[in-house]
Amino acid sequence: MIRLSTPQASTLPAQIRAFSDLTRALGTPGFPAALLDCLGQWAACEHFSVLRMDGARPQLLAAGTRYPDASLVLRCGQAYIEHYHRYDPLFEPLKEAPGQVGHLLAQDIRHGPYREAIYQRNGMIERLSSVYLDEQARPVQFNLYRHHDQGFFNDQELQMCEALSPALLQLLRGHLALNSLNPVKNPQQQLLQRCPELTTQELNICARLLQGMTHAGIAADLGIKESTVKTYRNRAFDRLGIHFRSQLFALFSAQG
Repeated sequence: MIRLSTPQASTLPAQIRAFSDLTRALGTPGFPAALLDCLGQWAACEHFSVLRMDGARPQLLAAGTRYPDASLVLRCGQAYIEHYHRYDPLFEPLKEAPGQVGHLLAQDIRHGPYREAIYQRNGMIERLSSVYLDEQARPVQFNLYRHHDQGFFNDQELQMCEALSPALLQLLRGHLALNSLNPVKNPQQQLLQRCPELTTQELNICARLLQGMTHAGIAADLGIKESTVKTYRNRAFDRLGIHFRSQLFALFSAQG
């Protein structure tokens, strides 16, 4: 007898369900949140970033955060790329040993400006990193960050992160490959990559403007006054160096 059934993810144990959700999110904008949710079953991480560390200027390939300020991880990534990657004590050892896991405490970073700008200013206290080589033998670095509110990783969390690292690197490789084949326009991430100083509310409003929503519609959607929407819009436009909605659309089109 032929029998068809609908897969029921809800019947999976919680840890397996989180991993199932992560694999189904490959190549989609939901991957960053799914990655942090999956890791949260074993070790709570506040932020992650993925950078191609090739040439004079690294490239931020992916990032995600649980922090209320969604732009924090991109701001830190941009500062790292522009000013501090040369002072990263983990990268060179990891580059020579792809697949190994490096562990760094913020207090052990010798270069003061790097320690202050990335870690102390943003409340990050600890980082785990690993490197793999892409199809062109370029090093790609995966970073997990711990926030001071969480305390330091305990021994069990460190062991789980180390054990999961090979699978996570392979999933990241697949996610980035799918993204390159099927690029998805994500206005929030694209705008943040251009202007990491955008606040969460400014970002929310710009994204809705790009969707064609009116100021009144945005106000109703976000539960704020229309005048507040215009205030945040003006601040965002100032940061972006534009004056009109048409310029916002043109900016997004240029990035897409």
